[in-house]
Amino acid sequence: MEKILQQLLEGQKQLFEGQKQLFEGQKQLFEGQKQLFEGQQQLSARLDKLESKADGLEITLKENVDVTKGLRHWAEELNAQLHSLGHNMTRIEGKVSQLDVKVDQLYERVGQLDEKLDKLDDRLASVERNVARIDGTVYSMAGDMTFLLRKTGEHGEAIMHLSRAK
Repeated sequence: MEKILQQLLEGQKQLFEGQKQLFEGQKQLFEGQKQLFEGQQQLSARLDKLESKADGLEITLKENVDVTKGLRHWAEELNAQLHSLGHNMTRIEGKVSQLDVKVDQLYERVGQLDEKLDKLDDRLASVERNVARIDGTVYSMAGDMTFLLRKTGEHGEAIMHLSRAK
């Protein structure tokens, strides 16, 4: 019986050792739970930060999308204006081409007028030479007329003297 009691004591000792190990394991489990809980809190805090950043990024993304849409609209307006400018440029080129033709015609007409003006200058020079010659003739004739008038006056006096003398 002693042996049985000793075995019982031994068994009880082992039970106490097992309980002690169970308590140690439980303590380690509680420590692990505590660490898991702290890790969960840290993860929750990090998740909150990430959600806050995601909200900020969502706002930034929306703003970027709005800016991109605005830029796309502006680019479309610029394309329309560019197309309009191209159309206006083509119309202006047509007008310039028409003006070039008209300028060429005016240049040709000016050349013809220059030729006529040169001919008129030649005729005017000829007329001026004729006038100068006629002026010389008239001046000469004026001298002759003065001589004739003086002589007529002298003959008139002589005739009057002769008629009185008769």
